[in-house]
Amino acid sequence: MIIKSDFRYSVKFLIAFVVMFSAIFSENVNAQISAEKASYRTLTEYASSANDSIFVFCDPGDIKVGELKASSPDGTNGWTFEWTKWDINTSDFTMPITTETNQTESFLTMREDGLYRVVISKSGESDVSDQAWVLNNVNTSILNLDKLDCIGVNFTASFLPVNLQYTNIDNVPNKKNVISNLVDGGVELKFSLIRDNQELLTAGEVLNTLPFNNVNKSFIDEEANEVDKTYQLLVTDQYGCDFTSKPIVSKTYKVKADFSVVPEKGEAPLEVKFTNNSINATEYEWYLYQDVERVPEEATKDEDRLLTDGILLADDKDPFDFTYEHPGKYLVKLIVKSDKGPEVCKDSLTLSTPIVVDTSLVQVPNVFTPNGDGRNDVWRIKSQSLESFHAIVFNRWGRVVYEWRNPEEGWNGKVNGKMATPGTYFYVITAVGREEKTKKYTKKGSFMLIRK
Repeated sequence: MIIKSDFRYSVKFLIAFVVMFSAIFSENVNAQISAEKASYRTLTEYASSANDSIFVFCDPGDIKVGELKASSPDGTNGWTFEWTKWDINTSDFTMPITTETNQTESFLTMREDGLYRVVISKSGESDVSDQAWVLNNVNTSILNLDKLDCIGVNFTASFLPVNLQYTNIDNVPNKKNVISNLVDGGVELKFSLIRDNQELLTAGEVLNTLPFNNVNKSFIDEEANEVDKTYQLLVTDQYGCDFTSKPIVSKTYKVKADFSVVPEKGEAPLEVKFTNNSINATEYEWYLYQDVERVPEEATKDEDRLLTDGILLADDKDPFDFTYEHPGKYLVKLIVKSDKGPEVCKDSLTLSTPIVVDTSLVQVPNVFTPNGDGRNDVWRIKSQSLESFHAIVFNRWGRVVYEWRNPEEGWNGKVNGKMATPGTYFYVITAVGREEKTKKYTKKGSFMLIRK
């Protein structure tokens, strides 16, 4: 008898433990209500009742978007779903909503805030019930255009986080916070300034005290633009909801200096194209710098001398060409101004790397093969930036076999229309460079004519 009594006691204890375990974890194991469109889910903290799910829905338009879904326990058809809502006056589910029969699942849409219950039944099956809170997160973000200045477009933004609450059914009508215990560091808001549907600037805010206070932020769009831009404030709150402000269309009168040069390197004389890409500018001043010690004193034109810190062109936005007559490294600076706003805005840009103008040069090949194969058939002098040029070719007996004055030309290996004899030939080249016209280049030497 003692053994039987102990066995019965053990069975009762095991059943009680299973019941208690099931009650604690029922919201995770036996939950029949889900909410795919909820942005945030947590559990209530009742004093003694089994906790319910809380589903938060993003509702920036305040149209009551809460949506719950109940599914049959076994996934089959033929179940009846009876929905009711909890009434704070009766402290019970005495507010009928809808009943659907012969279903596999059931939906509640466009639901206002409250606690909802579903009882799922089927003939010959045990009834199953579940309940959950719907909380619609209604809010707005505010973006104001503060001012326009030479820095850019200045905005002020504000957002008041909503402290969502539910009724403590064990202690009516007391309320409890959805986020009751803030973790270390609190919860975070994200602010984004959107320009033409693209995220431009972001800022964060950590909240660690309830109730939440209004949060203010400042943004400046520092990019110069010549067309109107559309701005909005996007705030992501502690429940994962996005709230977008009303759009603001604004221009800017911030000025930006910008230009490009092509080519950046070459032989003198070098013609460079300047393209002005400045934004919002109404006045332009171009400064060209060079090492003036290399420029002959007798040069008088600005285009030749390029006086240090001298203004070359003013009020010029259209692309223009400039020819650098002398070798050296040149820097270019553009200063722009704008009078489109109440104050004059100014900006400048200096070329990051100098324009390199190479010196005059004469290079002489030491062999050529005039055999008609299209390769190395002409003995041609490589030259650049020359004011004058004269080349003479002699045979071994000192007789002139060919001469020319155009550096683009050369000797094709013929004398009086006939093929010259292979062997060694001699040359004398005289030239004057553009950068220093008093300096004369003279080169003498020999080269080989080979026929294969």
